[in-house]
Parts: sequence; structure tokens; C-alpha cells
Amino acid sequence: MGPPRFAGIDAGGTSFKLAVASGLDTILAETRIPTTTPAETLARAGRWLAEQGPLAGLGMGAFGPVGIGPGASHGRLFVTPKPGWSGVDLIEPLARHVDAPIALDTDVNVAALAEQRLGAGQDVESFAYVTIGTGVGLGLVVGGKAARSRLHPEAGHIFVPHHPARGEFPGACALHGDCVEGMACSAAITARWGVSPDQLPDGHPAWDMLGHYLGHLALNAVLVAGVDRVILGGGIGTRPILAAQVTRSLSRLIGGYGAIAEARGGVETMVRTAALGPGAGTLGALLLAMDAAA
Repeated sequence: MGPPRFAGIDAGGTSFKLAVASGLDTILAETRIPTTTPAETLARAGRWLAEQGPLAGLGMGAFGPVGIGPGASHGRLFVTPKPGWSGVDLIEPLARHVDAPIALDTDVNVAALAEQRLGAGQDVESFAYVTIGTGVGLGLVVGGKAARSRLHPEAGHIFVPHHPARGEFPGACALHGDCVEGMACSAAITARWGVSPDQLPDGHPAWDMLGHYLGHLALNAVLVAGVDRVILGGGIGTRPILAAQVTRSLSRLIGGYGAIAEARGGVETMVRTAALGPGAGTLGALLLAMDAAA
């Protein structure tokens, strides 16, 4: 009969990445489906999963905002910038094809779960996982467990003091303009500097500015949630220069309140680059499926 098989979906606004595995080191099948219309995307994902044979569980990390608490909004997207996806139920279309428990969380939370078990969060009980790319998202692991409520943390939308060199740039967030996301996401970088983030050399002043905004976000996570570490992920977050700039900014912001860093072994231990790269979302979704079926 063989070992049980689990499926994971990293459901992003650009594509859905799917994997089926019998263990985290035994990936049996993988595919990527472009995120088009809800009906087409979810139907294609469901059909592919059905073709893989019986599953013991399905885990899904979804873009949002999405309901992750119990009740009528569970698995349903709220108003989202992704055209056509507001109000969509992510679970019911997949349940038509998958006869197994379906567990859902945010894309950031499942990536945090993977980093907790397998990556840069293994040696601490509490950390914030910050993804910086198309948006700025934050997942919290506190006391070894993901912090969950009816929705999820939206720390990318907080406001912090602006960098002195901001100039007249209004920010790129469609909701708030110059929140952290509006000043640090990939669209903000392209609009502010005229080049995409992957074209920025390490010596470019954009990294100092990103370190400023994300250093303030890191300080808020430490002060409000009491996390021991901030892990930087996503397409921009995994650039090593960013961890150095955020550490520098965080150290400056801590200032004379040295106990914050001293209690955590020094400020240099408090910021890390994510260890699992772009595969964290899929691995976390598989872990979610395995946990739900246990």
C-alpha cells in the first residue's frame, strides 16, 4: 500500500505551486499553474491533484487577505488587489477533487512554519518571518506556535518614520500609499529608482532606505510581539545585503535600550536571511498537511 501521500499548494498571486510528497525529502510530483481566473486556476489545481491518486491531506498557503479563523469566512478571500479574486472560496473547489482534510493558512505563515522546522527559525521559540517582494507580509511564530486570529498580521501596512532621503515619493501601496509595503515592495523600488530590485548592486542607496523601513518593522515586531529573531524572505528579502542593512538599522533604533539585544544574545543574532529560499512556501504547505492529518 505504501506510505501516505500529502499535497501542498503555495497559492500566490502570480502562480500556484503544487507538490505531492510521501515525506519532506521525497517529492513525488510538482507543477506550477499560472494564477488566472479563480475558476480556471482552482479547477486546474484540483484536477492535477486528483490525477496524483489518494491523498492523506492537503495543505495550502494562500495570498490574501484571507480568512484563516473558524466560521463562514474560513478559506475565503476578502477584498484583494488581485482582480477577480475578492470573495472567492479557495477550499470548496479543491474539495470537489480531493477526498482528504484540507488545511489552510497564509502564504507567509506556511513559509514561517517551514523556516521554524527546517530553516532559520529552528533555534528560537519566537520569530517574525517577513517576506519582501510583490508586497511586504509578516508571519509570527510565538512560543513555538503560529499566531492566528480571524485574519492575520498585516504588519506591512504599518506607518513608520520616513527615510530622510525619501523626497517626494508618494509610495506604491494601493491602499495606504507610503506605509512600509508602499515604500519597500518591488513596485516601490522600481518606481522610486527606475530599475527592478534584481538590478540593484549592493552599494546602491536603495538598500540603506530599505534597511530603514524594514528595521522599523523589525523593531515593532520585537517590541510588540517579543520575537527573538526577524527572518527575511521573499524575492527581495533573501538578498544578503538586506539583512546587513536591517541589522544596522535595528541596532541604531534600539539605541540605549541595550537589554533588548542583550537578552537575545546580541543584535547580530536578531536578523537572519531565510534559509529555504523560494521552496519555503511549498514545504510549509506540506508540513501543514502532515500536521492536519496527524
